[in-house]
Amino acid sequence: MRGWVWIALAFTWGLQGCSEGSTERKVDALDLVALEDVDGTLRPDEVHLRSQLLQPLKGEQPNLGMRNSAYWVKVSGWQGAPRNARIILDNPTVDSIDAVILDGPRVLGRQRSGAAYGKTEDLIPTFNLPLNVNHELWFRVRSTKPLVLPFTLTQVDRVKTMRVQRDLALALYTGIVLAILIYNCFLAFSTGQQAYFSYVLVVLTVGLVQWSFNGYDRLIWGHIPWMARNGLTMMGASSGLAALIFAREFLEVRRYTPKWNRWIQGLLVIYASAMLAALLNQPLLAYNLVNLGALSAPAMIVLSLISWRRGNTSALWFFVAWLIFLVAVTTQALRDFGVLPSTPVTALFLPLGTVFEMLLLSFALGNRINLLKRSSDAANAKALAASLENERIVKQQNAELEMRVQHRTEALGQANSELSGALDELKGAQDQLIQTEKLASLGQMTAGIAHELNNPINYVQSNATSLRRDIEELIEIVDAYSEAFAAMAEGAHGAQAMAEAAAEKSRKLDLDFLKEESRQLVAGILEGADRTTKIVGGLRVFGRMDGDKPVKASLAELLEASITVLGNRARSKAKIEVTFEENLPELWCQSGKLSQVFMNIVVNAVQATESRWSDAEQRSVRVELKHLKAMGEGVNALEVRVQDNGTGMDEETRQRVFDPFYTTKDVGKGTGLGLSIVKGILDDHGAEVEVESTMGDGTTFILTFPITDEAQTKTEAA
Repeated sequence: MRGWVWIALAFTWGLQGCSEGSTERKVDALDLVALEDVDGTLRPDEVHLRSQLLQPLKGEQPNLGMRNSAYWVKVSGWQGAPRNARIILDNPTVDSIDAVILDGPRVLGRQRSGAAYGKTEDLIPTFNLPLNVNHELWFRVRSTKPLVLPFTLTQVDRVKTMRVQRDLALALYTGIVLAILIYNCFLAFSTGQQAYFSYVLVVLTVGLVQWSFNGYDRLIWGHIPWMARNGLTMMGASSGLAALIFAREFLEVRRYTPKWNRWIQGLLVIYASAMLAALLNQPLLAYNLVNLGALSAPAMIVLSLISWRRGNTSALWFFVAWLIFLVAVTTQALRDFGVLPSTPVTALFLPLGTVFEMLLLSFALGNRINLLKRSSDAANAKALAASLENERIVKQQNAELEMRVQHRTEALGQANSELSGALDELKGAQDQLIQTEKLASLGQMTAGIAHELNNPINYVQSNATSLRRDIEELIEIVDAYSEAFAAMAEGAHGAQAMAEAAAEKSRKLDLDFLKEESRQLVAGILEGADRTTKIVGGLRVFGRMDGDKPVKASLAELLEASITVLGNRARSKAKIEVTFEENLPELWCQSGKLSQVFMNIVVNAVQATESRWSDAEQRSVRVELKHLKAMGEGVNALEVRVQDNGTGMDEETRQRVFDPFYTTKDVGKGTGLGLSIVKGILDDHGAEVEVESTMGDGTTFILTFPITDEAQTKTEAA
């Protein structure tokens, strides 16, 4: 930091030396009068005719302001000066200066200078004095910047000294800017932060602005007339844009002062408009817009204070740097508008202000790196402490765990045996959960079977009771006829009466009705027995659900058996429609486990319709079985579709429907293992399962069983 201070002091000394040299060797004060040429068409030979319209200028260094007019300035007071004296105009930003020596209307000599001519060797315009004291010296000046005319009379040997001192001062300034630029470029590419890249643009554009103020921009684009006239405006606008972008990043406006972001955007628009005005050949408007944007400096100071009070510690550096810049810019503005005299001393404020501003902001960015480093070190220390604490807790827990394991497994001394026991316990718990789900399925089955078996058994019992009564009556009739026939065969007395009594009993008991009713009762008993046989057959299929040996089975029979086992308990709650294709191939499978799959999915479908419809007539479950066969694509599979018109599922539920322990049912009404077990059984069979569901429209489970040798092999391996 001390090195930067010494460089800044050397730069100040260089500028002060230039200032002192130019004022100490001043020969005499000059008198100036001016004539405004509004349309800029007045010729040198016409000036003496318009002299009565000349208006005297005020001050030794007059300021004509900013206009599109040209000015003819008559300079007097040089008479009696030595021949080595020269008139200089210390304003390198003036666009054009034409020095004309007149003898009445006759032009004796002309000399041109100014930014528009792009003369890099004439940064301090120097003009020769007329040889005759009776001759007149006129200057025609035009400029798109504030027209300040600091004419001075100086000895010729001091002009070279002034140029050397000015070159030295600018060299020192450029060196400082380059050092700051290189330093911040290094930081920008090292840290990769946006604030550093934007600050590099700030340093670059501010340095170019100072070059333009001193006329040295002609070294860069002196061969381009448009840039020679508008370079200062363009660099000023570019500097303003870069400074605002940097301020927004450095002060973290979006974080600490978000309401000010729109104000900054408005200033960005002003500077962009200045550049556009320059491109549209409106130099005065462009320069005024740049000055308008520069008046935002006080607001930036307020913004930095607000950001600092809200916790941004780096904003205090910005406040000090911007305050220095504000003083420098204010001095320059007062100098441009003629409030302060245009002297080499007042010209020092802006370059010195920018130097100290750039130095402070560089220090601020360096301080920001230190803050980030300290924050990172603190975070690393905190993370290390947390890691050590976690390690201590883990060690303590491990010690406690080892002690508990040792107490619980006194007979075992090796960790492998402990892990094996834990694995066995875990497997046992898993098997127990699966068995619990199976028992739940068996409970559902039992509830259905109890109702299904009661109907045919009650029906058979009722018919058997009636049939026994009819048989007893038939036996009475048969016995009566038998006794009558036996008496008639023996020729016994009263045989005829016995035959008539048997006929009367037959008529009274309605023998024909007894015969017909007996046939119907027997048919009913056979029907009940047949229904019972089917239910028992379904139970026989479902009873093999724990079997691991694959067999060839018909999916149609398995589906029918599963629905039969569910029985009226499911059919009474929803309409179950079954559609099977005929002549379907058999499938190698574990029939009992597939029966569990079908029953679980059908029960879920019925329950889904119950959640949506209050009327059982509106509930519908459709079960389809078909053969998928496409020779060209090599597809050979059986597809089972179970479709319901229930509540449906959202996307999250559909994605997690097969996750273990995931259920949408109320607590205590479901374990969340049913469909997880279903998925495991289907995976063992090499089957694919797809779930299509829409909220409010229902759900469709699509099970695809491949009929291939690989599927058979996989099933056998399972």
